[in-house]
This record gives sequence, structure tokens and C-alpha cells, in this order.
Amino acid sequence: MIRKILTLAALLVSAGIAGFSQEEGTSELIQPSEWWRVHPRPVYATLEHVGTYQEWFEVYRLAEGAYAIYEPNQFEEAISYLALGSERGVLIDAGTGIGDIRQVVEELTDLPVSVVLTHEHYDHIGGAYRFDEIAAPSNPAGLEVLARGRDNASLQGYITDDYLWKPLPEGFDGATWTIPPVQPTQLLDDGDIIDLGGRTLEVIETPGHSPAHVCLLDRENRLLWTGDHFFPGPLYAFGGDVTIDDYIASNKRLEGLLDQFDYVLAGHNDPWVESDVIRRVSEAFQAIANGTAEYSEDDGLRRYFFQGFDVLIRAEMVEEMSS
Repeated sequence: MIRKILTLAALLVSAGIAGFSQEEGTSELIQPSEWWRVHPRPVYATLEHVGTYQEWFEVYRLAEGAYAIYEPNQFEEAISYLALGSERGVLIDAGTGIGDIRQVVEELTDLPVSVVLTHEHYDHIGGAYRFDEIAAPSNPAGLEVLARGRDNASLQGYITDDYLWKPLPEGFDGATWTIPPVQPTQLLDDGDIIDLGGRTLEVIETPGHSPAHVCLLDRENRLLWTGDHFFPGPLYAFGGDVTIDDYIASNKRLEGLLDQFDYVLAGHNDPWVESDVIRRVSEAFQAIANGTAEYSEDDGLRRYFFQGFDVLIRAEMVEEMSS
């Protein structure tokens, strides 16, 4: 098996990221110390900027009735999306909860808006409690996480100086920040249709990144919202709730739908990615399994580098893929 190991410095330089120090316990492979040097990401100069809200959210209009609500000032660079039909809208994911995302939504539309969660991780559910109607995947493991919420102590690591690029918004109190338990008013299953009036979103189950993950397909407008299944950055395939076989199978399923969408609207970093990247993700996992992909390693964690995205995965998981 051929393994070409990049040095950490070479990896970071090729990714356009400088800096080599790290907070104790946090690998540079996950969080480069000067991660904010990627800003401004070039894609945003090509998009229609609607405005800055609360000095925390940057809003971009991507297509008719489709807005990206971006949180660039924190390491997650979470992106939520407002999709509008003629009768109502949905907020696809609800960000970190650091800013008041409902206030942003209400400035963008007068239509009634509910939340649709792609999965249960904190940076996608933080503002969901501000809305009356919340739809979430019906998976029991995901629902259990939603029902617990997040206490203040568990969130403190996400607002430390190394996690922030710019100041927190006025009125936000990190000392009292929590994410309340989420009780969905609607459960989503594979194939469900969300009708917004003149716009429909189909629920596609895509477990892997988490057991409860879904994507949303707008066939008429040829858009796919991918949550954390895909985003242009280091795909997190190493967490305790990740199932690699499911991740690969889910991506293959999306690859089979490539003739039905032109753009991927991802949960982080870049909201407007050409759809062919889904095919390249399948090829990337195959290269990892074959042992032909380049990587850097830190204490058993590997970051495999590909054009337009990386894959973070643990060495033992790769061995299981290769066996």
C-alpha cells in the first residue's frame, strides 16, 4: 500500500492557511491557529450581498427565494438558509444561536417561516428554539441529542479567543449562553415532501456524518442543501457518531441524483458549490481506502487533502475501510 505523507507545514501552506501553534488538546489538523486568514473567502465576492445583520450575520441572495445566512466571525463559519415559496418559507438549520437568527429572517420575509434541521449538532440547532415550528429527522439518536439541549459549560469552548475572528454581537452574554432542548413539531422521513407553495423540498436521508442526517433536494430549482454531509473544508468523518460505511453509501446515493441538481448549498464556509463535487467525494473515499491519497497525521488523526475539500478521519477507521 502506497502512502504519501505530507508534512503539516506543507498541508497548511497548500490550503492557504498560516500558523502552526495550537491550543493544548486541539490538533492543527482540525483547527489551524490562524484559521481566519481564509477571509474573505473568494466566493462571496461573486454573490449578491444583501446586508450585514447584528454585526454577526452576512446575508447573500443565491437564487430566487434562496438566501444564505452566514456566520463568518466564528470558526464554524455556519451557514443557515432561508428557502421561500409563495405561501411560506423554511429556515434550513438555525446556526450557532450566538445571534438572533429569527430577527434576520423576519427582516428578509413577511411569510411564515418554520425550521428544518438537517441534523442535531449544536452549530445547526442553536437558534431553533426561537421558532414555533421545527421539523427534524425522525432518527431516535438525533432526537435524543435535541431533547438534551446544551448547557453553558459545554458551549464555552466555542467562544474562546481562538474560536472567534471578530467580537461577539451586542447583547450576547456568553456567561449565560445555552441551547434549550428542541422538541420538534414535525418528524421527517426519507422521501417526505415539504411544500412551500410553488417550491417543494424532498427529504433525502444521508446518515454518516451523524446517524440522523438528511439533505434537502429542490428539483425544480436544481439545488441540494447538504448540511454537514458536504461542505468545502475538512469533512468531519472522525467523530464518535460517524459511520463511515453509511457516509460513503449516502454520498453514492447523492451521486446517483447528480442529474437533478446543479449546486450544493453546504452547511459551512461556501454556500454555492458546483454539484460535481459530490462525485469527487466518492472518489476521495475510494482513494483513502486504497491507500493512494495524501495525508498528514497527528496522534492517529489524519487529514486527507483533496481539491476543494479535505477529509478528517482516524487511522483505525481507514484500516477498517481497507480491510
